[in-house]
Amino acid sequence: MKKRGEITVFLSLTLVCILSLFMGLLESARTAGARLYLTMAANSAMASVMSQYNRNLWDMYHLLFLEYESPEAIGRSFDTYLDFYLEQENLYPMKRKSREVTAILNMQDHAGKPLEDGILSYVRYRLPDIAGDLSGVSESARDASRAGDFRTVFKVCRQAGRHTRRLEKARREVEAALEDMERSRIRAAEAAADERAGKMETEIKRLLKKIGKFPALADWYQKEVEALSEDSRSARGEERREGMEPQASETMDMELAAYQSVEEAAREFQGRCQEMKDQLEAEAVRLEEISELLEEGGDGEHEENGEEDETGPDWDQIQELMDMVQIPEAAVQEPVDQEKSSALDRLEEMLSGDLLKLVIPKGVKLSEKRVRAGQNGPSKEQSEEKTESNGLAAQLLVNEYILLYFDSFLKKSESREELADQALDYEQEYLLCGKGSDRDNLAQTVEQLLMIRAAMNLLYLLNAADKKAQADGLAAAVSGGNAAAGLIVGFLILSLWALGEAVWDVRGLLDGGKTGFWKTDSTWHLSLDGLLAMEFLEGRPDMEASGSGYEDYIRILLFLEDKAVRNYRMMDVIQWNVRKKQKDFSTDACACEVEIRTEISQRHLFLMKGEYWQTVETAWAY
Repeated sequence: MKKRGEITVFLSLTLVCILSLFMGLLESARTAGARLYLTMAANSAMASVMSQYNRNLWDMYHLLFLEYESPEAIGRSFDTYLDFYLEQENLYPMKRKSREVTAILNMQDHAGKPLEDGILSYVRYRLPDIAGDLSGVSESARDASRAGDFRTVFKVCRQAGRHTRRLEKARREVEAALEDMERSRIRAAEAAADERAGKMETEIKRLLKKIGKFPALADWYQKEVEALSEDSRSARGEERREGMEPQASETMDMELAAYQSVEEAAREFQGRCQEMKDQLEAEAVRLEEISELLEEGGDGEHEENGEEDETGPDWDQIQELMDMVQIPEAAVQEPVDQEKSSALDRLEEMLSGDLLKLVIPKGVKLSEKRVRAGQNGPSKEQSEEKTESNGLAAQLLVNEYILLYFDSFLKKSESREELADQALDYEQEYLLCGKGSDRDNLAQTVEQLLMIRAAMNLLYLLNAADKKAQADGLAAAVSGGNAAAGLIVGFLILSLWALGEAVWDVRGLLDGGKTGFWKTDSTWHLSLDGLLAMEFLEGRPDMEASGSGYEDYIRILLFLEDKAVRNYRMMDVIQWNVRKKQKDFSTDACACEVEIRTEISQRHLFLMKGEYWQTVETAWAY
């Protein structure tokens, strides 16, 4: 019987096709599984790398950042965790060919925005604790911003008043010198009329000495005119922001108009001083000639051998020359209340000195800690790039975090882990000022508080008719009837009065008290007589029960602070304090986001085809 194989061949060919299809399906499923396995392995490896966040930074500030030595160190750590998955015996044979860390987002990047984001990720869990503190912050900050208008007025008033008083003092010295010279000239003329050579010679020497001192007085006056002129230009150049307070703008206009009037009169008198110098030089030559005539003729009052000496001075010529001597006429000066003027000088000197000493409560010892400030800051590339900042609500939350985790002059942080010896005690003040010592930071913070309080106090005084009238009366008493100078000195007195009250206000804040942002008749304490007597150097007899405390004003100042500057200063403080536990810690080596690209070589199991390549990109952020 003849055998046939059609069925066998058919079934064999069919089986080959079926097996090929089945193996292709298996390889396709295996390839998909390998892709998912690789993605899972890369994500798990990245998660393992990022789990090595700095524990000290978390314990102290509840911030999640990965500290690393270099990008290559991150890559090696990633390789260690990824290789664990690639070396497993399974249906996914793989081998790592290359790896590249493609991006690292550091704490310092983008003006410290990653630090802000890390703070926001945590602080949302503290919202129940801080929600009450956030109410009214933006409104208070807007009020503080409005106070900036009156800070400009306050600055201009103080500077203008100071230069005007110095100028008037120099002018009075010039006028007094002219009056003194005229009295000496009259006495010399009387001695010439009486032909008293000794007396006349004495008066001429005195007059020549006074004339010799006049150029120095004229130069002093010229120096004060130049200083006033320079300050006048600076005052006119003070920036007035759009929407400036109408009363502040009106006060500025009045001050600048009076300032210009004083400057014009000063320039005119300066020209007269030059003319008077030239005239007095000519008169000095004439007086020297008279003195020589007196010396040549002897005294004419001695007798020799019982006869009168006939070789005495030529009195006719001396009288003629003396009649030609003219001293420039001094302007009539109205009397000045010297006692009040001296008190105003002492007050101005006191308030131009170290203001920190005036506001520190008695018995408080200041910290003397010092550091090298400004260790963290933007690189050249970072400073040139534009970075979007978080919104208003986010900024408020970041500032509340600062009040929770950073110490101040008045309060120790209860949220942060306590350090035995932290770098600075006044950390919030450092965030505002950036100085290298606690004392300097507190001094500058106090100055900012004083300027805010003085500006708002000045606003009250400008609207208090009775107090403004008192200041105008004192200005008239010490300015000698000069209307323009009196107006400027009046504003100076108001600014000093406002600053004196501000000293009381800020001392109360540093003592744990409160003060209202807006002054009223009932909350104003310092009288004008008390100002001149410097009563503000003593403790205020009563404290306000309501208003804003020191922390509230710090909150306002933080709100007005440049966000990038604030962020880098936060990094300074964080770095100093973490280094107390970990000496090599650096915020420049703290990453919050990492991206890695890896190339993997794989082998097919159910296909004849050899190796194939796959690239996986993995990113992780806290």
